[in-house]
Amino acid sequence: MTTYREVILPEGWAPYAVAGDPAGDLCATILDPPGIARVVDGEIRHEPLDSRPMLLAVADGSLWCTRSDDRLSRWDAEGGHTVIDVPAGSAPYGIAAAHDGGVWFTAPGRNQIGRLTAAGDLTMIDLPVPDARAAMITVTADGAAWAALNGAGALARITDVVVEIVELPGGRAPAAPVGVTASADGVWYADIAGGCIGVADPAGSVEQVDFGDPDCRPHAVAADPEGGCWVTLWGSGRLAHVSAGGEVALHRLPGREPHGLWVSGAEVWVAMESGSLVAVHPG
Repeated sequence: MTTYREVILPEGWAPYAVAGDPAGDLCATILDPPGIARVVDGEIRHEPLDSRPMLLAVADGSLWCTRSDDRLSRWDAEGGHTVIDVPAGSAPYGIAAAHDGGVWFTAPGRNQIGRLTAAGDLTMIDLPVPDARAAMITVTADGAAWAALNGAGALARITDVVVEIVELPGGRAPAAPVGVTASADGVWYADIAGGCIGVADPAGSVEQVDFGDPDCRPHAVAADPEGGCWVTLWGSGRLAHVSAGGEVALHRLPGREPHGLWVSGAEVWVAMESGSLVAVHPG
């Protein structure tokens, strides 16, 4: 039987992404009021920011987030906060740890992918399709970055500065991927328009799994250790688990509008934009 544990945030808070920071504390980006929330020994702490934070990543022992003001934030293990400017108009959104301790991030405002090394060197890589609207990004075991191109109905695979495009099949509507995550056997993506998810293998072959609900709006996706994945269904208020073999299990969530998620051992944490963080314990 599925059980839940819920952290209720203060009235009016709207969490978006959720992750564990390097100290093991639960952390979330908060759209309103803009800032980072940490749950430390049951206490909810809020670090305000002067712009909306978007997505989270842990790299080189630090917590990173993208921000709506063309910046990245980095908190080191001691809690020191560094703000890094990226090119004007980038609108950074997705972010993922690179293998060398730096980060990859998407810059949909400039139709680019960003690469920031641990030494602080920044490279901006053009996408070869117009108005691709790069959303979330992940890194596979071989060090390649894969980004969901929401406006192009495709995934982009980036190695150094070389970009390969993997076209995605449509369904009820042209593909519009948002979430993306690396697993041992390929890259899972969430198609928010098609009501489905899919997995692309290293050769670019794609298989889809349909949820049977065109309005469920799959958003974020996170791999599980067995080769399957978890998916937030923003439109239907559910969390889905898809096994490596394509079997689907749905879990109703308390609250509304599930967005980000984080898999931590036997728990799956979900950020509910209605004002809570929910830990799901599958039965």
